Amino acid sequence: MRLVLLIGLTALWSLSILARLAQLQIVRHEEFKQLALQRQQLTRSILAPRGVIYDSHMDELATSITAGTVVAEPRKIAAKQAAAKSVAAILGLNAQGLLTKMLDPAHQSFMIVQRRVSPKAEEQVEALKIEGVYIIDESMRVYPNRELACHALGFVNMNGDGGAGIELEYDEELKGTRGQISLDVDARRQSFRGHTEIPPVQGSSLVLSIDRSIQYIVERELKAGVESSRASAGVAIVMESETGRILAMAGYPNFNTNTYNKYEASLWRNRSVSDIFEPGSTFKVVVAATALEAGLTRPDELIDCQMGSIVIGKHAFHDHNSYGLLTFSQVLENSSNVGAAKLGLRLGEQRLYEGMRRFGFGAKTGIDLPAEIGGLVRDWHQWSGLSIGAISFGQEVGVTSIQILSAINAIANGGYLVRPSIVDRVIDENGDLVRKRNTDQTKILSPTTAAAVRDAFEGVVLRGTGKKAALEGYRAAGKTGTAQKIIDGHYSKDKFVASFIGFAPLPQPRLTVLVQLDEPKGSTYGGQVSAPIFQKIAQEALLQLRVAPDIPRPSPAPNLAQISAGLEDYLPNATPVLPIAGLENSQPEAADSGEIAVWVSDETAVMPDFQGMAKRLVLERCMALGIRLQASGAGVAVSQTPPPGTPIAAGEICTVTFAKIGLKGIQKPLAQDGSNEQRIASGFHTTSSRP
Repeated sequence: MRLVLLIGLTALWSLSILARLAQLQIVRHEEFKQLALQRQQLTRSILAPRGVIYDSHMDELATSITAGTVVAEPRKIAAKQAAAKSVAAILGLNAQGLLTKMLDPAHQSFMIVQRRVSPKAEEQVEALKIEGVYIIDESMRVYPNRELACHALGFVNMNGDGGAGIELEYDEELKGTRGQISLDVDARRQSFRGHTEIPPVQGSSLVLSIDRSIQYIVERELKAGVESSRASAGVAIVMESETGRILAMAGYPNFNTNTYNKYEASLWRNRSVSDIFEPGSTFKVVVAATALEAGLTRPDELIDCQMGSIVIGKHAFHDHNSYGLLTFSQVLENSSNVGAAKLGLRLGEQRLYEGMRRFGFGAKTGIDLPAEIGGLVRDWHQWSGLSIGAISFGQEVGVTSIQILSAINAIANGGYLVRPSIVDRVIDENGDLVRKRNTDQTKILSPTTAAAVRDAFEGVVLRGTGKKAALEGYRAAGKTGTAQKIIDGHYSKDKFVASFIGFAPLPQPRLTVLVQLDEPKGSTYGGQVSAPIFQKIAQEALLQLRVAPDIPRPSPAPNLAQISAGLEDYLPNATPVLPIAGLENSQPEAADSGEIAVWVSDETAVMPDFQGMAKRLVLERCMALGIRLQASGAGVAVSQTPPPGTPIAAGEICTVTFAKIGLKGIQKPLAQDGSNEQRIASGFHTTSSRP
């Protein structure tokens, strides 16, 4: 019995062992397999390369590079105090603060010491050979043109997420898909072998409608205009009239997108889409076009402007001059508030309100940028007795720059409200098309009405308040506006928003341009301070786009003596900025010249003699020969490389220096100022508005 009992116990013990083995090796196989992998392997995600952002000519506006990041695993650091002191000295950190972070129980497994360190600092940290302190590679966003198009592009924050602008709006597509890598580790958690389990997929790239050269022209002229008028801020936008494509969008003050965190957050916002203001006389396009469309007036009708005064709802509205009888066109040319108010009274509240909504006011334009707001348009049932007069010339409404630009663009393109856009197409990592923009347009006016208003707007430039917007060689049209700002719920007597919105060339406009200055000092009229900026931007932008002028220009080179005697070269240094060589030491104001991109053929040319020629003529010759012009200075050509007669292949660069006789030195770019934020207060109070 003892033997039987022993055998039985042994068998039972053996069966229990077998059952336990079966449970561990079969039933719980996957559980222990995963536990073993957790102890023997480390899994890390791999950031996908962020997509590139190109301009319309495939020049890079935003790209990514690899940058070193110092990280630490404090639990492996034997002498934390000494390590913190040594690392902090190299990276310029506070040693005590770094030590406190290393001693924090929450950071024992992993902590980031400093991102984006210089190559020299990387070498110095690695030379310390501190176990638990490592250098890892991370992707770093770089903007080769620094401030160029900063408000449109936005930036990428330290975590690799889009923080503003296009980088935010298209963040998911630009990011791509993360990969995964597995690292085999030993008992001390030291990795000795790794393999990629899931490869990362690069994010899609974006091709913008922005033209880098035109963007540079716009930013340069806007900065000069803001500083010369001593305005607090400014906005300028160039739109393709037919399609709504944004060729340039600028705000000033601006910021360097590579070091965005060194600037106040208020400078990051895109004023073009996120700031609202009362438009003033530029809003007269609504009442004028709506009255024409309804058959309530004619372009040649005489309107009694009552010597510059009209009473509506026991409130007197005034003109800046005393006008009597003016035609419909002259009402716009001279920006008569009384004439506009009379047209508004003919329309009545409901039809005027419907006209405003038809032009897109009170709703977002749908531009592919973040933080756009819809403006302020009250329902006509909520208007006061005098609202119809005030609204007729741009008060009691709040609009954005992109809204008012889109509205006047409908006059330029024959009556279509076009959705503005800034991204032309999305391409994958191989350059294949993912999708492209679709033109979204709505007919809001008949071609006859649009043409009549367009003719009146041309009169604004030829005879009216916008004479300083006139172009050389191109017909232009537009509307001035000077609106009082609302401060603490009341209209300010000395703070204005000065605007000019125009288009060119006529009769088929290619570009519609907005220029808006916030709180200019001295002269505050849009026709005085904003129209000249429009003139410079539109003139050079049309040349960049190779739009043929209306008036043929003589081909012979000008005489050097005649030019030095006073002939002004109207094409100043219109060249895009040079790419940065490095982030820390580069200065935006150092670049004073660059390339002007032109069409390139496959032929070989002979270098002409540019001596004594104006920059415009040199540019035209270079464009005709298919060579690229590297220009510096202003005036007439005084030297060139290669010399005249040298064979030069199409697409190569010709460097030409321009100067004026008696000119000493080169004027440095103007310094950058700060700005006050522009905001619109709740509630409206009416008073007079200036053109």
